Amino acid sequence: MPVTTEALTLTPHRFLARLRQRQGRYLYQAATGSLAGVLGLGLLCASLAYWVNSAVQGIPPNRWWVVLSVTGVVLRALGHWVRDRAGQALSLQARQVLRTELLEHATAQGPLWLRAQGNPAWWTQRLIDQVDALHGYLARYLPARQAAVLVPLAIVVTVFSIDWVAGLLLLLATPIIPSFMALIGLGTQAVHATQQTRQAELAGHLLERLETLPWLRRTGALAESERAVYEAAHEYRRVAMRVLRVAFLSSATLEFFSAVAIGLLAIYIGFALLGMIAWGPAPSLTLRDGLFILLLAPECFLPLRQLAQAHHDLTAAKAAAETLAPWVQARAVTKQETSNTAPPSPGQVLAMDQVSFHYAPDAPPLFRELNLALNAGEVLGISGPSGSGKSTLLALMAGLVPPTHGQVKRCQRWSWLAQRPHLFHDTLRNNLLLGCPTDSDGREDAVLLAALAAAGIPLPDPQLPLGLDTPIGDQNQGVSGGQAQRIGLARTLLQQAPLWLLDEPTAALDADTRDTLLPTLWGCARERGVAMVIASHDPVVLARCDRIFKLEAA
Repeated sequence: MPVTTEALTLTPHRFLARLRQRQGRYLYQAATGSLAGVLGLGLLCASLAYWVNSAVQGIPPNRWWVVLSVTGVVLRALGHWVRDRAGQALSLQARQVLRTELLEHATAQGPLWLRAQGNPAWWTQRLIDQVDALHGYLARYLPARQAAVLVPLAIVVTVFSIDWVAGLLLLLATPIIPSFMALIGLGTQAVHATQQTRQAELAGHLLERLETLPWLRRTGALAESERAVYEAAHEYRRVAMRVLRVAFLSSATLEFFSAVAIGLLAIYIGFALLGMIAWGPAPSLTLRDGLFILLLAPECFLPLRQLAQAHHDLTAAKAAAETLAPWVQARAVTKQETSNTAPPSPGQVLAMDQVSFHYAPDAPPLFRELNLALNAGEVLGISGPSGSGKSTLLALMAGLVPPTHGQVKRCQRWSWLAQRPHLFHDTLRNNLLLGCPTDSDGREDAVLLAALAAAGIPLPDPQLPLGLDTPIGDQNQGVSGGQAQRIGLARTLLQQAPLWLLDEPTAALDADTRDTLLPTLWGCARERGVAMVIASHDPVVLARCDRIFKLEAA
């Protein structure tokens, strides 16, 4: 299927625009809150100007202005609450959707792709920290940008209707802050990108040191490792201080420009009320109108200052988008390429149609236009020298890595047994139950014991003194390599899948255990009609297969 141009040109700018467009309803809510807030602000400022004017001139106040004052306060508070709530909801929903997309892409690419990207700290930093870096842009910058357009425009139009000179002063002063903010933003994005890169490097440093801590102690390299972590932390602190320095400097400068603009407006209104300006609308300016304009002026610049403060959230989001956009782009391409995936034909559990695969675009293909079909109850052996791609072919069949070209069709449920099965830090019982249907009639332990016996680990076993409650440590601690492989095989038997993908299932077993186990394994497969794909170097195992697919050396 052809890939759209949009998927191939997802720039950081389009990435952020995509986030905005998909959550447009929250932006409409934020705009409604901003309009309600500026309406309440107008009522409140008009009421305050009226009360001060009445007190100065000794005019009895009208009680209806009390109602307008209360209405203004309520509208302003309600508008701010709606805008803030919409911004938070926008950020939460957008980040949840983005994380779901990234996880779907990582799942589609498979564990081999994840392993090639870097250590788990690198992946976690992208999935959590980089996505969280978008929070300020979504929750604060976008609502502030809307308010920076709507609120000053409404205030300038209102002031123009009262005094065109004061309105002109506001109209000329308001572009200063956004212009200066844009100039600052030219240099801050690179600083934010550097900060996020240093943060990912620091996380990787810490994780690598923690994983290799026992070896560092044995080799006496703790001091050197501490020095490396200190240097990485110092570099991150230095970059973080640069970000803060730019933020504080820009905020102070923007406050200065807004104070100067408000001061010029106050000078004009003061001179007009004192009669020192006799041209234009100045002679007709009243105390109430002058106070009303002066009360509105700071509120005209407030959304602009808030936008300037949130502009650093925009630069942080752009820096994060440079990292996240390629992932979302790759997900769009992968989704289009696999959108027409269909189940295999009736009676088949696996089919590979014109499958080609290479690890890198400039690398020679490991497989080229491979066609393969597997029926229910059939046993296929995969043979070949080390490095010929047996494990990669199994990973393609399982969907752990996507093909470069072609299509892999498989049944919905399948079971995978790696050459070195991974057992989690838990009890033997819970390791067996991973992904397995459990019985509700109290026969669960009996089913587990039968599977262990079929896999060659009958209980009780002196090496498993607590039976199903025997704890298993990290990296299969507490069991031997052969036991781990047989526990993984028992887990495969329990999953009741119509397709088994086995990678060197007897590599860690001695000949006697292998010869005892193979008839049981084949008997379970034949009885259930399971199709098996076995990658192996063992000629005894391959001799039992219905047919053999031989791979040549790469």
